[in-house]
Amino acid sequence: MKKLIAILLSMILAITLFAACNKTDDPKVDDEANSTVAAGANGDAVEGDDAVTTAAPDDAATEATTAEPTTAEVTTAAEEADPYIAPANLGSLSKAEQLEYFNAVANRVREEKPGFKKDTLLKIDKISLSGAAGVANGIIEMVKNKLMPGEWTYDTVSKGQSNTWFFSENANASDLRESDVTSITSTKSGDGWTIKVNIKKETNPGKGTGSAHARIAGIQTRQEVLSAITDISDAISADPNNATLNYHSGYATVTVNAKGQVTSAENGFQVSAIANDVKISIIKTDVTAPQSSQWKYHDFVW
Repeated sequence: MKKLIAILLSMILAITLFAACNKTDDPKVDDEANSTVAAGANGDAVEGDDAVTTAAPDDAATEATTAEPTTAEVTTAAEEADPYIAPANLGSLSKAEQLEYFNAVANRVREEKPGFKKDTLLKIDKISLSGAAGVANGIIEMVKNKLMPGEWTYDTVSKGQSNTWFFSENANASDLRESDVTSITSTKSGDGWTIKVNIKKETNPGKGTGSAHARIAGIQTRQEVLSAITDISDAISADPNNATLNYHSGYATVTVNAKGQVTSAENGFQVSAIANDVKISIIKTDVTAPQSSQWKYHDFVW
């Protein structure tokens, strides 16, 4: 009996100790601990699963989402909004894209009408006549005086006037087309760019927007060239159908600043004029006259 009682007491003591050791695993105790840890940043207690959803936001994340745009981002946005500011990669753009920008800044001059100064040069390099040796020298001098106004002429266009002679003889100037252009290059120039366009060759082009050279400069037709020759004397006559005008070396250049404003520009071409069977009194001769034309624009006042 004593042994049996001793065994029973030992078992009761073991059960009591086991229950005491496992008391901390009570889920109620765990919930209370979690509620304390999950208390909000303002000191308010948060209980149970709500602790995760009501935790204070991360300050660093908030600052990242509400940060002000950088100066570079503001500048880029402004450039995209202004069609006259050259793209940073203008020189590597396609011919069509560079030409689009060239037309934009050229049209800006026509639309906003800044003041500028213009120099003009029309020059006949050499006139030759065949079959009229006896009168050649006198005729050459007369033709030169009629067709060539002289060396550089200087003109100032005041701000606010109609600048229709900027890159065109037409009041309603049209843009250069991609088919007009053989090549275009854009190179950095200080804080801006210089864009040069080379114009295709043309034979007997018409005036107006049907000609690449007419879109960029003031040209003469066969009839105008021959009229200038035949008006020298009643003894001179010619048929326009027997004349050929070969326009070549045409170009146009603009330099713009960082604001997309033209600061200088230039355009020009060369034309070889050939008139066959020009009648001078009783003599018929062929007249050949190569002419150079050039215009320079500078000292812009925006």
